[in-house]
Amino acid sequence: MSNLVGVFREPEFSPGRVDDDAAILERTREALADRGLTLTLGNIDLLTGKTPAAVLAMCQSRASLAALDRCASTTPVINAPDAIRGCYRHETVRKLANTAVPFPLTRLVSTTHDSTQSADVAPCWVKRGDVHAMTADDVVFAETAADVRAALTDFSDRGIARAALQAHVAGVVVKFYGVVDGRFFRCFTQAAEVPAPIPRLWDAARSGAVALGLEVFGGDLVVTDDGQPVLVDINDWPSFARCRDEAADAIASYVVDRLITKASPQHQGQHG
Repeated sequence: MSNLVGVFREPEFSPGRVDDDAAILERTREALADRGLTLTLGNIDLLTGKTPAAVLAMCQSRASLAALDRCASTTPVINAPDAIRGCYRHETVRKLANTAVPFPLTRLVSTTHDSTQSADVAPCWVKRGDVHAMTADDVVFAETAADVRAALTDFSDRGIARAALQAHVAGVVVKFYGVVDGRFFRCFTQAAEVPAPIPRLWDAARSGAVALGLEVFGGDLVVTDDGQPVLVDINDWPSFARCRDEAADAIASYVVDRLITKASPQHQGQHG
C-alpha cells in the first residue's frame, strides 16, 4: 500500500474556511483509501525525514513552499510549489501577460504610491496583489477614480503593499472547478443556465491552469454578451464545496494515474 501526504492550507490563508478547505483533502483521503492508497494529512512537518509516494499540497506559506521545493525534485507534488506561487496574484498577472489566455488587462500598483496614476483604469476591480482574496474586502469594484483611491488606501491601511487593478468585464460570472487532464470540470452560475458551451469554458479555464502549471484548480470566468469566456480569477486547490464528493473521486483517480504514468500534467488529455 503506497503512502501519500496531504498538507492542509495554513489557517492564516484560510480565515473562516479552515474546515471547508480541509474537507476536500479529507474526502480525497477516503477516495484514495478505496483505491488502496493511504493519505496522511497534516501540516508541512509531515515531510520531515519522509519521502512519500506523492504530496497533495494546499499549503501556501513561503516556508511550506520551500519545503515542497526540496520534495518536488524526487516526488510528485500536486500542485507543484511553483504553480502555487503562480497563484499569488502578482505572479498570476506576470505569467498570464502576453499569453493566449483570455485574461483582462490588469495593472499591478503599490497601494502607497500616488493613486492619481491609477485613475484612468476605472471602472475596475481592485484586488489585493499578493495572495488570493481572504476576506470580502480583498476584492472591491471601483466605479470611479475616487473609488480606486479609497480601495488602495484601505489596502495600505491593512498592510497590503500591492494591488491589482483589473479591467471590468461585463457579463455572466461562472465559477469553475477542474482537474487539468479534463476528467473533472464543473461550472456553476447564478444565471438561469450556463451561458456558453462547456468545451469553450473548459478551454479558457484550462489555458490559465496550464500557463500556471496547476493540476487541481478553480476560479471564475466572465462570459461576455457575445459568448466569449474571460478568465478573471484562478487558484490552486479550491474547497470544491459545491461538488466535493465528485471532485474527490476524480482527484483520487488522477493521483493514481500520475503515480503510474509519471506523465507531465500539461501533456495529458483534454476535456471533451
